[in-house]
Amino acid sequence: MQVRYTLLLALGSISAAPLPSTVTACLSQAGPGYIVMQKVDPPILSGDFDGDGKPDIAVVVMHKSAQGVVVCRSSGSPIVLGAGRPFNEMINLDFASWRLHPKSVKVPRGAGMGTPPILKGDALLLEWESASAVVYWDGARFVWYQQGD
Repeated sequence: MQVRYTLLLALGSISAAPLPSTVTACLSQAGPGYIVMQKVDPPILSGDFDGDGKPDIAVVVMHKSAQGVVVCRSSGSPIVLGAGRPFNEMINLDFASWRLHPKSVKVPRGAGMGTPPILKGDALLLEWESASAVVYWDGARFVWYQQGD
């Protein structure tokens, strides 16, 4: 049986597309009510986010009225960032675009921030209006490093 999911498009139209079974299982494990969003394109990114050498998947989700990311790690439980749960003092990560920030690329010094992190794995670069942030795994949890304002 092929699982399908709903994508919420920027203009409000809805379509169905197949969702990888690993993502379906991960979102089920994260809890009820997470909807994959296509407000941000692409809605799914793949990388080694926790630095264990295995591929992980990050998914843009909406939970109730809050946007966030669910990181589906290959070696652990899913981690919800935002989407109604506190992350970097926010419960709604209302970003407009994102992309993979490879581990091999040095993180530039952020505005008003301390020394940039040395990445243990790939990171997520979230962007909105005129600001951005790198979200990375520090070995124990995901951390926010502000890039610009």
